[in-house]
Amino acid sequence: MMAAALVAAPAGATSRSDARAAAAAWAEGQRLQRGEGVAPDPQRALARFEDASRLGSADAAYALSRHYRGLTGLANDPQRAREQLQRAAERQHLQAQVELAFLHLNGMPPVPRDLDAAYRWFSVAARRGSVAAACQLGDFHQQGWGGATRSATLAVGWWRRTADSADACAAHSQFALYRAYLTGEGVPRHGARAMAWLEKAAESGDVRAQRALGRAYERGEGVPRDAGLARHWLRKSREGVAPHDDHEHDLPSFAGPLLFQKLAPFQPDRPPEGGNRP
Repeated sequence: MMAAALVAAPAGATSRSDARAAAAAWAEGQRLQRGEGVAPDPQRALARFEDASRLGSADAAYALSRHYRGLTGLANDPQRAREQLQRAAERQHLQAQVELAFLHLNGMPPVPRDLDAAYRWFSVAARRGSVAAACQLGDFHQQGWGGATRSATLAVGWWRRTADSADACAAHSQFALYRAYLTGEGVPRHGARAMAWLEKAAESGDVRAQRALGRAYERGEGVPRDAGLARHWLRKSREGVAPHDDHEHDLPSFAGPLLFQKLAPFQPDRPPEGGNRP
């Protein structure tokens, strides 16, 4: 559950001696946690991770943030989790930066929603190669959230960077590019390219794309009318909502609210509540 073993001095250490001490504490904590050559001792492992974090280890701080979020099953302290996550992000831990950005985007006690902070951390993480952060920047520039320049062109640029990735957010970027080509926002209108991106997004599992593609086949809009494919994609769009429901409608079942909560970070036309609205 903790981060992988270090192969170099921990990022964030303030001196060579601190770096060596942090690396030693981190390695010992991992051995104690895993029971490598010693009896497993979660409490002693935790103490050594705390030592490593105080000495500047970004990896230890991130591991502690997960621990205090309850992911080890031993503690649940949101305030300490947030402090350690902030510490890890400031020490250039990439995953911590992404998670801190999402924390500010969605808001979770004790952290209020803050679109400015979310945009800053997504920007940092995207520049360092995070695909998930880059996907979010497309939405931020589309809507002008959190101090981001409102620009359809910039939004399309970020979506293009991520649409062919293996990351889970690729389907979202594909659907966003479909809408961009369909409406001519940030790119010239191009019906064929719009439908190509829609098909990719549907095949990648985006339920909005599956529903839109089903309706397109149902009505013959951009594709030949095909009742069989229409039924296929409309049913596919509901598999994550109500697999037992064969009615051709767009109303979600009781599972709908939970599904859309999971999808909320990837819905550019639904700005987060609170924070700085566009």
